Amino acid sequence: MMAVPNIQTIDLVATIRDVSPNPTSDVSFTFVDKSTGEKSELSAHKLVLACGSSVFMAQFYGLIKEKEDSIAVKDSSITTFKVFLDILYNKKVSLKSMDFQLLGELFYLADKHLLDPLKDAIVQEVSTRKMVTEEVLEGAKVAETHAHLPKFSEALFEVCSSFLKDNPESALEMCDNEEVSEENSLPLHRLMARANRTKHKSKAPPAPVCSNCKHDPCLHGEQLTADNFVAGSTVKGHYGPAVFKTVKIEGSTVKVSHIDPNYVRHRFLITLLKF
Repeated sequence: MMAVPNIQTIDLVATIRDVSPNPTSDVSFTFVDKSTGEKSELSAHKLVLACGSSVFMAQFYGLIKEKEDSIAVKDSSITTFKVFLDILYNKKVSLKSMDFQLLGELFYLADKHLLDPLKDAIVQEVSTRKMVTEEVLEGAKVAETHAHLPKFSEALFEVCSSFLKDNPESALEMCDNEEVSEENSLPLHRLMARANRTKHKSKAPPAPVCSNCKHDPCLHGEQLTADNFVAGSTVKGHYGPAVFKTVKIEGSTVKVSHIDPNYVRHRFLITLLKF
């Protein structure tokens, strides 16, 4: 029997996100540029937003739902809010290409709309970012202005202070290049104080590898197998005190040479030998 094909194959990005204006949109977010007074807006779909965030679900479909279809956004730039909407529509977004300011603003929206996976992804991006001297002071400033978001702020402070701890000459370079001002000096002073309190991340010494079996941990007393066979290793039989040097393995047998040079080479079933 032939199965009924899927009639609805909705691609949220291609079908309703990247089509603008879209006749199916039922909510818009408006913005006013603080420096120019220019007005702009972004359209969206209540159902899509509600499926992505419980906050939007309550806002659009809750007991005290939003009555207006045009919502003024005063706590986010249109640039950051557009990225936020793209994520809710499953559009591929690269956090690696974003600066710390944009990441902080995006973290705020994720926190406001209870999107913990997005918050975790941003913190992970910040914590693993490879720092350069030119970004350290800016990172410290962003961390300070986002102190009300401790998870984000602490992650950013940590990566900046760790970089200074490992690269103390960068602090001198910043002092030489940056203008002396309260805007720069205060964050730099606090950052250097944090770096002083930051402990070097000690790397665990490499685990010693056994010189005989070439494994870690050592295979002493373990059964010799085709998988752990090492030519030139010292092995012994399950019965008796005889000790041998492995030469090579051929199928289920191992060619060994006796430690005592007066003995000739022998062949043993691999199951009869152990390290």
